[in-house]
Amino acid sequence: MENKESSGIIGKMKIFKIKSTWKHLVMFDFDDTLAQTTEATLVRSKKTNKIVDHLSGQEEFDSHSLEDRFYYDFKEFYQVSDQAIPIKRTTALVNYFKKQADTKVIVLTARQPQALPAIRAFLGKQGVDTKTVSFFGSDGSKNKVGYLKKLISRYSISNTVTIFEDNLHNIKDMIALEYDFPDLSFEFVQVIDPEKCGDIEEAKRFSYP
Repeated sequence: MENKESSGIIGKMKIFKIKSTWKHLVMFDFDDTLAQTTEATLVRSKKTNKIVDHLSGQEEFDSHSLEDRFYYDFKEFYQVSDQAIPIKRTTALVNYFKKQADTKVIVLTARQPQALPAIRAFLGKQGVDTKTVSFFGSDGSKNKVGYLKKLISRYSISNTVTIFEDNLHNIKDMIALEYDFPDLSFEFVQVIDPEKCGDIEEAKRFSYP
């Protein structure tokens, strides 16, 4: 299988040969991994549609108990706000890895699929060449590990999987993939914001020096 995607023209028909096997997969989360973001999950009243609470970040959402008279509004996550701040060290790594011919680079966010065009546009403004980067939304953090499992199989990864993720609970969930793919080598890299990390010693276990 040729490493690069190629194309040719037969008569008036344009043929694209898409690479289907890769040695390496590099996955980036988006929120607090590629950018510091401010979007929140809104809790609204079913009766009045008024906002009764804001849930900032995954930890607040995961620990929240929703009463039957309320519902979650995720529409803020469909866009990337003007207040978002790119994390330059990781956005630079996207460009670094995508230049490697045997490496497939993906962005897998817990956001809904409706958010993917906005995420792609935001990264493009930061100088990230997104043409060969694939974007996926798992619609919830608990769905990420299953989604990633399918992508590893979809891209026929044969050597390594590297995961850049800020949330330690997500990393711990993804460690189970080592048992599903015993022939692959996994590396888990936690992108740490010292102001948000309450268990820095535990986090170091999954971080680059």
